[in-house]
Amino acid sequence: MRLLILSLPPGPPGSYAYATSTDGQTLAGHGNASATLLPPAGRGVEVVAVVPASQLSWQQVNLPPGVGRSSPRLRAVLTGLLEDQLLDDTADLHFALEPGAQGGASAWVAVCDRAWLAAHLNALEGAGRTV
Repeated sequence: MRLLILSLPPGPPGSYAYATSTDGQTLAGHGNASATLLPPAGRGVEVVAVVPASQLSWQQVNLPPGVGRSSPRLRAVLTGLLEDQLLDDTADLHFALEPGAQGGASAWVAVCDRAWLAAHLNALEGAGRTV
């Protein structure tokens, strides 16, 4: 599997640290570049964005039974569970639920600023590097 791994900077879109792999196991190259000058991410290249720890808040929640990753109520449930724990308005935040999370169990949620994340994803997508 060919990879392009990008480190999102904590500020606005600009220069991205990156690493590439042709087999998903070994480093083929690395550097820093603006979104338009990053290595190509054509067919067969998986693009992965890494969010810096300084941009994340980790919260643990107990998901109610029947609410899992594919539930249409997931966003509303997470908003209700997290609104008292977060300083920002939940409408301004992006939630990422841990893989394998199931209703009726404890799960971790990574939280970051929605506008910040969208700005980076839009810049990368506009340059042909869809994460």
